[in-house]
Amino acid sequence: MSELRCSDAARLRGDRWVGTAPPARRWFLVGQAGDWGPTAWQGLHADPRTKELLEPLLARAGARLMLVRRPGRAPRDEPPGWGIVDRAATVPVRWGDRRSDADLLEAARTLLDPLPTAAAGQPMSLPGIPGQQATPPGQSVTRPGEPELLLVCAHGRKDRCCAVRGRPVAAAAAERWPAATWECTHTGGDRFAGNLVVLPDGACYGGLDPDDVEPVVGAHLAGRVDPAHLRGPTGYTPPIQAAVVAAHERWGPLAWSAVTARAQAGTPEHWTVDLQVAGIGSVRAHGHTEVTAAHKLTCDALEPARMALPIVDGWDGPAT
Repeated sequence: MSELRCSDAARLRGDRWVGTAPPARRWFLVGQAGDWGPTAWQGLHADPRTKELLEPLLARAGARLMLVRRPGRAPRDEPPGWGIVDRAATVPVRWGDRRSDADLLEAARTLLDPLPTAAAGQPMSLPGIPGQQATPPGQSVTRPGEPELLLVCAHGRKDRCCAVRGRPVAAAAAERWPAATWECTHTGGDRFAGNLVVLPDGACYGGLDPDDVEPVVGAHLAGRVDPAHLRGPTGYTPPIQAAVVAAHERWGPLAWSAVTARAQAGTPEHWTVDLQVAGIGSVRAHGHTEVTAAHKLTCDALEPARMALPIVDGWDGPAT
């Protein structure tokens, strides 16, 4: 009998995924429809010197490189040159053309500078995908209730579970939200495939099957987050992620923006997290970090490994 794939084994064990969302707060997307290689950096089609300069730029900016393409064996359109996602920016999602590798470096450098501002009363000039218009600051090109970006990990060269489970999830998302959906390189958490990230919100969902996509993403967009598949908010420590998910479990359904992280204190083993919850006020989660039994965390792992996962034990409030 052949060994189970890592995602199948994780589901059978009931592995916990809360607190495992990617640590990135910013994302640097590069459109690439061809082979992605074992990692995004190895697969990036750029000359070695460009990669040598680009990697420290993104590291300084706290941005993660992701290769993206449209779902399907025959994508309906060409991928963009590059995209920047920064939820703290006035314009949280920007796209631009890539005529040469120099365009990638120029785009990455903008992450280290304040964003440009538009002249009073004038739209901001932004490079865009062909057919996509520049938008004034603070406005989205998407309609209310529609997602701006859905990234679904389909990186089979990293782990076959990402392709086997991720590509059907991406196809389901694209059927409902075609303009927003992209397959992407590794998000982390191979065994939690299918993995989907809602951007620029930064909500990471795992353990998805195609039938889960519309209810989970639809609930997120409707302002009533379903925490059943929620791994956590990207860009935060595991304890903060666990506290945010637990708040949605306790006081939900809530909008994604209804739970705000304020501070974390304590030790890695025993910690507290202060949150602001809309309609509730200031609350404090207290919890601990639990080390799991050793398992193969990816399909190709040579040895079993343990994970340190955050567990919320209870609540105090109001936080001081």
